[in-house]
Amino acid sequence: MPSSARLSRRRLLVLAAAGALSFALATPATATTWPTQPVRLVVASSAGGNADVVARLLAPEIEKRLRQPVVVENLPGSSGMQGTEAVAKATDDHTLLVGTSSQLVFNLALFDPMPFDLVGALRGVAMINKVPLLLLVNKDEPAASMAAYVESLKARPGQVAYGSGPTGTTTHITGMLWADAVGVELRHVPYRAGSEGLRDLQAGRLSHQFDVAVTAIPQVQSNALKALAVTGRQRLAALPDVPTVAELGYPDFAGYTWNSFAAPSSLPQVAVDRFNQVVAEVLQMPEIRQRLAGFGSEFGGAMTPADVDAFYAEERRVWIPLVREASR
Repeated sequence: MPSSARLSRRRLLVLAAAGALSFALATPATATTWPTQPVRLVVASSAGGNADVVARLLAPEIEKRLRQPVVVENLPGSSGMQGTEAVAKATDDHTLLVGTSSQLVFNLALFDPMPFDLVGALRGVAMINKVPLLLLVNKDEPAASMAAYVESLKARPGQVAYGSGPTGTTTHITGMLWADAVGVELRHVPYRAGSEGLRDLQAGRLSHQFDVAVTAIPQVQSNALKALAVTGRQRLAALPDVPTVAELGYPDFAGYTWNSFAAPSSLPQVAVDRFNQVVAEVLQMPEIRQRLAGFGSEFGGAMTPADVDAFYAEERRVWIPLVREASR
């Protein structure tokens, strides 16, 4: 081959390589480059609540692995719809929702019409944990058991008020379904945040409130409130003397919330997969699992994004008809 031909061929190879590099730099983020800016985790409820506590526990470890700042932002309001809608409409590819059963399931049963297409606008990214609730009463409540407490409520139909977080949240729905299961008539008092209801419960202005184990366990351990039952299928290791509602004569009753990460449906798959991988790694850390277990957590792993979507769909199939029927 003439030297001029060899030179031309070499030049073509160099140009081709340069073109390939330019193409790679111009393509969307890859698993090794995402994220390219701080990641925003939106909690659609108040600071100090279940989702907020869990998000702030995981955020520093997620940040180490993504090598970008991870910021937890509370956007409560409209029973969680404000924060949920903000994430659904985000276009920066770096905003995710710390999604719970309240925002991603129960609100679909209670908001008519929905302000946006929640199911179509959000996709599952990773699961975190599943957590039961505790039936909490004032520490000076005379009833020593749930059975005795139910009898006292039946003697005062419609006169007793129970508290919860905003309408449509897990604490509200669980309280409503429990009242229906045990056959008592109660008045519902929703608060902007569940913590506000707990303060009124401590002051004697409410009769009871269901609260997620993440925030309820410390209240019981400090003797600020008394727990009469837990809504999970098994007793909590942190409170082994508190029986389940099921073992107290209501075998079909169980109540949980769960924490997960959801994102706008437009988030690139490479970003979804990267975040899922990181969450899975963090959830395997012994210290993280120990902390979450102390909150009464049950674990099923991060799941794949497709499995998270399937989980959401099944939760909606089961719970939306029940919530609509109970809230009529």
